[in-house]
Amino acid sequence: MLLAAAALTAIMGHWVDTLVILGVTVINALIGHIQESNAEKSLQGIRNMLSSDARVQRNGKHETIPTRDLVPGDIVILRAGDRVPADMRLIETHNLRVEEAILTGESTVVDKITDALEGDLPLGDRVNMVFSGTTVSAGGGVGVVTATGAQTELGHINQMMAGIEKHRTPLLVQMDKLGKAIFAIILAMMVALFIFSLALRDIPMGELLLSLISLAVAAVPEGLPAIISIILSLGVQTMARKRAIIRKLPTVETLGAMTVVCSDKTGTLTMNEMTVKAIITADCCYRVEGDSYEPQGRIFLEGSDEPVQVQPGTVLETGCAPSTCVTTASLPR
Repeated sequence: MLLAAAALTAIMGHWVDTLVILGVTVINALIGHIQESNAEKSLQGIRNMLSSDARVQRNGKHETIPTRDLVPGDIVILRAGDRVPADMRLIETHNLRVEEAILTGESTVVDKITDALEGDLPLGDRVNMVFSGTTVSAGGGVGVVTATGAQTELGHINQMMAGIEKHRTPLLVQMDKLGKAIFAIILAMMVALFIFSLALRDIPMGELLLSLISLAVAAVPEGLPAIISIILSLGVQTMARKRAIIRKLPTVETLGAMTVVCSDKTGTLTMNEMTVKAIITADCCYRVEGDSYEPQGRIFLEGSDEPVQVQPGTVLETGCAPSTCVTTASLPR
């Protein structure tokens, strides 16, 4: 409606009115665009954090390459803490255990083997394969890449999700109804005024059209979209402080209308990564820092910001040393 009014005023040469109408329209559009653009940047930052490198063996040499450069046939070396970069057939394992909750929803880790399997088995039973996106929780192994990118099992799931029909949120549905109702009322008023003016008053056509455009612009609540966008933006900022990223502004209104949320727990609400966070001895408490299954970490004395050096013969060393025997970790001294 506003764009149509701007076009008519431009045709009639009323440039001030045209600029005002276009300005209101652009401001309304910019508010939503800026917010959604910020959300996309945040998501891209997360994607960059998730992107990883892969250790491969090419031409008899070990090298590290970006995951996106993997091709079928590459030989990839896996270690504890690695995110599997592609679907692979295992050719060597060393007590390899993989967490596959992202694909199967099962919280228990899977012991991997290299033996050949028979039949068309479901994902959870293909124990001689590792799949893109899963995490190596213990041990190590070597695999041959069989699929990358969209051709992986995780890529197939993403394609299925992309094909899901998108439904409009209740807010957008109500806004569409309101817009159509306002348009119908304004159109009826303009037609009635046009007929009345032609029948009863001798008004020049230019003045009549300008009056009708003024009526249309005045009747349209130009500030309503801006107000709604601002309110939704405040909701997005509140969610951001809670570490939740909202891509589309109307989603905030939909979330506010929810009373019950049904969600998978493992890998969605929880990380499914059992890690040590504290060590308690008879003398003191220690704080352990580290990222999930990554082999690097530091130990701090409670209340201190200086890492502790594990000394031989101490209670801390006695407790930590056995833990390194069942993992690929090492204990610095």
